[in-house]
Amino acid sequence: MEARAERRIVEKAQYVREAVVLLADVRESLSFEAYQEDRRTRDVVERELQTAIEACLDIGRIVLRTKGSAVPETNAAVFRQLANYGILTEETGERMAEAAGFRNILAHRYGTGIDDEDVYNVLIHDLSLFETYLGQIRALLDN
Repeated sequence: MEARAERRIVEKAQYVREAVVLLADVRESLSFEAYQEDRRTRDVVERELQTAIEACLDIGRIVLRTKGSAVPETNAAVFRQLANYGILTEETGERMAEAAGFRNILAHRYGTGIDDEDVYNVLIHDLSLFETYLGQIRALLDN
């Protein structure tokens, strides 16, 4: 992999890690009721999740281009193609494809169009997915 592509991946991975740290800090002291009542917190959580997923998509597109692959048209297909190449496990590829769909909801809906419970559940239960994804990408860079 060329050095420029690897640098871009590392920069985007750092962004994802910073977002996860911020989200984990928010998560530590936040009940669902408090989350639901605080628009500012909801906005931060939604935006950080959205941009972290987008950075993961950017990483995936860079990886696919360096492999000489055409980049799929849909976000979910980017992650599935990474799994097809064996860069991601099938489980991680599918979970990240679901995250891509979640990103679309965050990007294209607002206010009552976003289910607070869904976002809160991702915040509470799914942050480790980002580290799993980045770990599998790191394994590719290390080879």
